[in-house]
Amino acid sequence: MSGYVGDLSAKQEKALQQFREEAADFLGADKSDYACLRWLRARNLDVQHATNMIKKHHAWRRQHNVDKILTDHKSKPFLKKHLIGGCCGFNKQGGPVWIYPLAGLNFKDALRAVSTADILQEMAYRSEVSIKLMREQSTKLGRNVETHTYVIDFAGFSMMQALQSDALGVMTGYLKIYEANYPERMEEAFIINAPPLFAAFFNLLKPFLTGRTLQKISIFGKDNWKEVLLQRVDKDQLPVQWGGTKTDENGDPRCASLITVATPISEEEIQEARRSKTDGATWVTVEKRSVYNVPVEVPKSGHTLFWEFETEQHDIGFCVVRRSGADIQEEEVVHAWERVEAHVQSQAGSITCDKPGTYVLKFDNTFSSYRSKRLGYVVHVAPPTSDDVTAACLPDLSI
Repeated sequence: MSGYVGDLSAKQEKALQQFREEAADFLGADKSDYACLRWLRARNLDVQHATNMIKKHHAWRRQHNVDKILTDHKSKPFLKKHLIGGCCGFNKQGGPVWIYPLAGLNFKDALRAVSTADILQEMAYRSEVSIKLMREQSTKLGRNVETHTYVIDFAGFSMMQALQSDALGVMTGYLKIYEANYPERMEEAFIINAPPLFAAFFNLLKPFLTGRTLQKISIFGKDNWKEVLLQRVDKDQLPVQWGGTKTDENGDPRCASLITVATPISEEEIQEARRSKTDGATWVTVEKRSVYNVPVEVPKSGHTLFWEFETEQHDIGFCVVRRSGADIQEEEVVHAWERVEAHVQSQAGSITCDKPGTYVLKFDNTFSSYRSKRLGYVVHVAPPTSDDVTAACLPDLSI
């Protein structure tokens, strides 16, 4: 049996009832069979694993205030203009269709202007928008709509930049968030105009995707994808650029009013975005051959320490240590030292503190004999979301 509503074996029915009882406190407003079975299918109908998954999801939503993201989230102007993709319409099952055209996308410049955390926050917002559209479609059509379709177009995109660590960090970061928190929401994903290097790139992503997700991904080169798309999506719901008949009011075949397409990023836009990010930052000068310490008191175990920083010019060393008692010489490294190009893009991260104490962010300029560094940083500590559930603190979603 498939594990979907209306197609359950006696064993699967039992698992559904058991999961509903064990996960009752974490299901939220939607306690339907459809909702429960999404979590169960994601963990191969294993009740315990599915329950653990939804507990972590519930903690993640509370920690990052995701339940209010549709009303409280304000997209950064830079991301509104430059974060590609958008929903163009609905597939034949009623689910939203999201298209991501990668042509002309410049990850390096984008990440000079905003952090990985900023991008992942915006992508989480889009995921919540898509679920809202599903609920509206369910009401409109009088049947359950719980999945969406992705079309990811690699035409005109440099695969060499996709293989860079920063770009991979964004992509794998979102895959982690999506797989952990939006299980069984994807109907299908179509990778189109995939270049020869795509296979190597995709192999790097596969470890972050479940087997069920991988089965829903179809990969095409330059040919044959339009016919397949039109089997899933009516022409009037698909832009002309991707084989349909839909255009903007001004006749744009890409429907750029619905789907953000990549445009050149100016140096002025980058600097303006960086200035707006650091409005609330503390600015200091790290002298040459010195270390600037930022001590942070963490009162209890389980709290999460978040940071973000950048420099005006030149790189800097960074690590985080925990001091034991009053002796500042006794330091335990909790985030390893690294030399980072914080002048190229802001650096954001977090750790879950397994012990209370004084945690010290160390900004290290000892390797520089001639240059002081202008540093801006933001630090905060967030309490655990509950006493019995450790939040799924996936990286780079510091909402």
